[in-house]
Amino acid sequence: MSDLAGFGSGLRRLLFCGAAGWLAPAAVFAGEPPVAAISLSTYMGRAENPPAGPGAVRLDSGAAAGGQGRVAGSWSASVSTPALFYRGVAYQSVQVAPVGSGVSSGSRTRRVGWRYSFLTAPPAGIHAYLCNYARCAALSGASGSTAAFDGDNGWSNFVFAFVIGGRGALAPALQGAASQVMVSYE
Repeated sequence: MSDLAGFGSGLRRLLFCGAAGWLAPAAVFAGEPPVAAISLSTYMGRAENPPAGPGAVRLDSGAAAGGQGRVAGSWSASVSTPALFYRGVAYQSVQVAPVGSGVSSGSRTRRVGWRYSFLTAPPAGIHAYLCNYARCAALSGASGSTAAFDGDNGWSNFVFAFVIGGRGALAPALQGAASQVMVSYE
């Protein structure tokens, strides 16, 4: 299923703030807010009937199937990477909202780049995910790009989610630095 399969159903039931609860300030386009990103636990709860589509909780750093369309624009935004205190617990960033006046609810996401960092080197067993309103994609490293969200609504938020394998407290806690998404759309 995913890298989280070994963590059991308890992880999938972790309480996250609802998708609409962590909206970051965003530019307002025609009075409609961007589509909120789902939490990793909500996405993993769909395991019995996972959504179809490219990048549905799998590594996907290749080009989009069927070729790339032309890019009409891009946006980039950053948030703080969350601090991680315990192994086996999923931590989620605040929502990363689209910025700029060119992106709209009629826009379609094409390629998404990411970058995240911590103040110290993360321990072995860290799993990182990037989620939008429809799916979560496992990230292959601290930076890269993916076509996993190709065709999704371009006017939507993203969230980063992190889990470190195992159980127990991290001593010292893993302090987050910054997380960034770069989204191209048409």
